[in-house]
Amino acid sequence: MSKYHLLSLICFILGIAFFTIGFLYGDVKTGVFVVFPFLSGSGIYAFLGFIFIFIAILLFMFGFASSAVSEDFSSGYEEPGPPKKTSVKGGGVVLIGPIPIVFGSNWKIAMVMMIVAIILIIVAFFAFRIL
Repeated sequence: MSKYHLLSLICFILGIAFFTIGFLYGDVKTGVFVVFPFLSGSGIYAFLGFIFIFIAILLFMFGFASSAVSEDFSSGYEEPGPPKKTSVKGGGVVLIGPIPIVFGSNWKIAMVMMIVAIILIIVAFFAFRIL
């Protein structure tokens, strides 16, 4: 984890903390438009929450960009040889409303993503039933 990613995580946590404080004081309101949750607010806590979340996103992207640049220049000169074989395995879940879209590079990862999708749907169901 690079220093930018760590700073990004700290800013994100601070943003969530300011949103929570603003929600408790009544400065931040939450809602759902169709299936998209949103926050709106007025006051210093909402402003600081949005600023810290924005800074967290910028630092997160900058962390990836700086790590890619440092890897390119730090490798130096290498003797040409046979190309290295690498493989990447991954998967993901996209929830569009209550409909999950699951993908994976092999069936094991796709099965794990299906379980993650089911857990996310259950959590969302209970979260919206309580609200």
